[in-house]
Amino acid sequence: LASGQELAADHTVVAAGVWTPALWPELADRMWPVAQSVFHFRPEQIERFAPPRFTTWAADIAKTGWYGFPANADGLVKVANHGPGERVTPDASRETGAAAEQRLRAFLRESLPALAELPIAGSKRCLYCESWDGNFWLDRHPDCRGLSVAAGGSGHGFKFAPLIGEIVADRIEQRDNRFAERFAWRELGAQQREAARHAPGIDSGS
Repeated sequence: LASGQELAADHTVVAAGVWTPALWPELADRMWPVAQSVFHFRPEQIERFAPPRFTTWAADIAKTGWYGFPANADGLVKVANHGPGERVTPDASRETGAAAEQRLRAFLRESLPALAELPIAGSKRCLYCESWDGNFWLDRHPDCRGLSVAAGGSGHGFKFAPLIGEIVADRIEQRDNRFAERFAWRELGAQQREAARHAPGIDSGS
């Protein structure tokens, strides 16, 4: 701890997100931080962007990277990119920058013109902990007893929220499950990405 206090545990799980490869350098060639652009708008005619009329969407995401959500309880509509992103350091700026906004505006003018000229109510860069093959890294360290890692969500962590604790617990207690092999400690191979993450012309996040 920062105070200098030491805590003892039978097992420690490193679940540090984009800081994982910085804390665990041996994994730096297997996972790294990637920045993606996220924007919010507050339209005046909120009923046009509220469910069920306006729903969660993806705009041919394998070609554009763009997706979004209907207005939330605060009247904010989210538009974000799940493209190649920009490889960064874990302490990189969270500001989206002018280039990312220009790409966003160009997409909106073509696909959602009602949002295209609205002022941005908020924006940031969301950081993924990207793994070399796009899969989680949820397993015990093969050589360090009592040490595990839980990282490498690659932009899919939210979908696994109801399951991730159970999967990690299974690996710690060495119980088999359907994800055991896919998310196991593994050798580095050729980099792999889903279609949306490598298609040319998609927002770079910078």
